[in-house]
Amino acid sequence: MSHVSPANAQFFWFFDQKKEAKKPRPVRRRQSHLPKIAPPAEESLAPPPPDDRPYDEKLMRLAEILGAVHYLRELCGADEGQLWRDQMGEILRNEGTTGVRRAKLVNKFNDGYRGYRRTYRTCTESATRATRRFSTEGAELASSLSHASVFASGPQAQVQTPQTGSEGAQPGAPNAARN
Repeated sequence: MSHVSPANAQFFWFFDQKKEAKKPRPVRRRQSHLPKIAPPAEESLAPPPPDDRPYDEKLMRLAEILGAVHYLRELCGADEGQLWRDQMGEILRNEGTTGVRRAKLVNKFNDGYRGYRRTYRTCTESATRATRRFSTEGAELASSLSHASVFASGPQAQVQTPQTGSEGAQPGAPNAARN
């Protein structure tokens, strides 16, 4: 065999070429006699006002409990359909005033649902106890949230115990007095 010079491959010549320097283009400046438009300082990059409420911690916990109960009750054959999801929908209608707030509530519901879906695949005694515990805690939270909303809305009528005697009050008819 004799020595043969290497053949020029199709693309090797490309790498041996020198690149031409690009000439910078002249920058054209538009001349405008109009002033620049800038947003007012108070509107620029200002975050939206917070949509937090003083009772949000309780409300978020209630949403999480509803998600857990929704999963556990169905798992244990309660045959309630979408009852707990509908309850969460009611909370969303009343409390989901912004997209961020709705997303927080939905995420908490889903966290409760998914957390117990990962833990329980069949209805066990532990799942039944958890359902009872959540039902009790959820009822307490709902009650405290409803009482807080009554007091937050202003003076309300308070029901006094019926009085009997010379004052002319009838038994069984509550007397209402304003604060």
